[in-house]
Amino acid sequence: MQLNLSIENPDLPKHKCLALGVFADEKPPRGVCGFVDWRLNGLISREIKQGRIGGDFEEKILIPFPGRIGAEMLLLFGLGNIADINYDKIYNAAYLVTQAVDGMAMDSFAFDLYGEGRSNLVTANIVEAVVTGMFDYLSSNIGKLSEMKACAVTSSSSLQAVSQGIRQFKTNVNDKGSVDISSLESSFA
Repeated sequence: MQLNLSIENPDLPKHKCLALGVFADEKPPRGVCGFVDWRLNGLISREIKQGRIGGDFEEKILIPFPGRIGAEMLLLFGLGNIADINYDKIYNAAYLVTQAVDGMAMDSFAFDLYGEGRSNLVTANIVEAVVTGMFDYLSSNIGKLSEMKACAVTSSSSLQAVSQGIRQFKTNVNDKGSVDISSLESSFA
């Protein structure tokens, strides 16, 4: 798996799939999802208001060719209530998002860091949980693991915490070098 990082506005980079977390009790959505909602002229907020998006844990909503953003597909993944978010849920969400992306026969996607800046969770630990969840899903198939390209979408102010989270992953998970972070090294310098 090649892991990349984007600190550009999340609507700009070209991605096959942009997978964002949606909390059930955040109306309107905040964070990266809130920015994308704004860019889509409130599309996500309208769908929430009309009851078509609830944000319940494991809910998946796919919006093909959303326009106004660089992604071909927008995958919204329900995370439940923000007060209930923890590292285990983040790990499970990352595992299930990667499974959904794989199920759509895609070999690349971008993702946000679930709850970053909106919960009491530490960003580095969020990063470790997300990357571990993605790795654990992909590690059952070496071909998929070697082909997948994942891009974390975050802000420049979070670079140090993201770097720490990736170091934690590399220390705590024996990935045998299968998670390529070489493209990130210049971002953390």
